[in-house]
Amino acid sequence: MSATGDWVVVMPVKGTVGAKSRLLGGLADSEIPEARRAEFALALALDAVDAVRTALPVVRVIVVTSAEVSERFEALGALVRRDPGTGLNAAFTRGIRAAMELNPGRPVAALMSDLASIRPRDVTAALELAAAIPLGMLTDKDGTGTTLLTALSPRGLVPRFGLGSARRHREAGHVELDIARGDRMRLDIDTADDLAAARALGLGPRAKAVLGH
Repeated sequence: MSATGDWVVVMPVKGTVGAKSRLLGGLADSEIPEARRAEFALALALDAVDAVRTALPVVRVIVVTSAEVSERFEALGALVRRDPGTGLNAAFTRGIRAAMELNPGRPVAALMSDLASIRPRDVTAALELAAAIPLGMLTDKDGTGTTLLTALSPRGLVPRFGLGSARRHREAGHVELDIARGDRMRLDIDTADDLAAARALGLGPRAKAVLGH
């Protein structure tokens, strides 16, 4: 199986209400005014989806989100499915099922949408490595969570995201991809410190615009 032009990537995105509350609630108004925090959370996701859709090995991006923001992702060329509203794993599962229906036989990746600094080349590098592993994964910067889950056969892709997900995914047979600990693909945004690290690496254009620089 070729690594080029094969992958379907599923990315759940929370609607604007309550999105990234743990991060955004911990930021001072001097960093992001409260009135713009939902806008910033959406900008992070839009930048991430835009980076993924232009990565070389990706043929389709499926975003699972609410109706209130669906048009923004459709404008980027993503296929949108409605978020069932019953948690992250249910959203991933809905997207994975859509991938199997629309692109049967294609490998599928489940990717968090709060990777604020990723570029297309980062996604390409990760999926090229994943093409050689039946079940792959990337842990987050702390090594306990998961930012990316891959399967060459989508029927084998069962999301177990949440606190301590890295251990559950390893126990299910997923193998860590050989990517540096400080890579952009591992930096999900959960805290103000994470945001500072992402800004140092470089945010996407929409997130930068919300911050005003």
